[in-house]
Amino acid sequence: MARIAKLTKPELAEKLMAVFENSGFEGASLKTLAEAAGQSKASLYHHFPGGKAEMAETVLARAGMRLQKHILSPLAERGAGQDRLLNSLEGVAVYYGGTVPVCLMNSLLLGEGRALFGRGIGQAVAIWKKGLEVALVSAGESHREATAWAAYAVERIQGALVMCRVQQSRDPLEACLSELASDIAALGV
Repeated sequence: MARIAKLTKPELAEKLMAVFENSGFEGASLKTLAEAAGQSKASLYHHFPGGKAEMAETVLARAGMRLQKHILSPLAERGAGQDRLLNSLEGVAVYYGGTVPVCLMNSLLLGEGRALFGRGIGQAVAIWKKGLEVALVSAGESHREATAWAAYAVERIQGALVMCRVQQSRDPLEACLSELASDIAALGV
């Protein structure tokens, strides 16, 4: 019998991420998760005794660290608000990588996943919007305008990600980010 390669929990989480992105929580079967990880079901349960919910939580936590690094941290850096916003948009492009970018948070909100992960995902989105808002205010926008644009930007990005799936292309996200960058460039003009 062939020996299964030993992977760390973070390495396993990376392998499981695509399954949850593409299938959501309910659609991610243990068989599919085990195949994606190159592990037996028993091995997955050894690493994740809480089962599929723990696997999804671990994957979501890793995605949260990437969200912090690429999207949220640039918003909190020192410097001009416009620069922080543009750096964050560049981070969005990195965070949602791939030929057809997919939003893990969106996928995990389907079905039973909403009850399990909805609150945490909602908090992450609120932090994202607040970061955009603070950077916009520091760039000279009114609090009211900043709040409205921050909500618009996140909604626009999420809508573009849906269209990426529909069109099986990265183009909708790239067009969205270009439009948002133009909005930012026009601040204070």
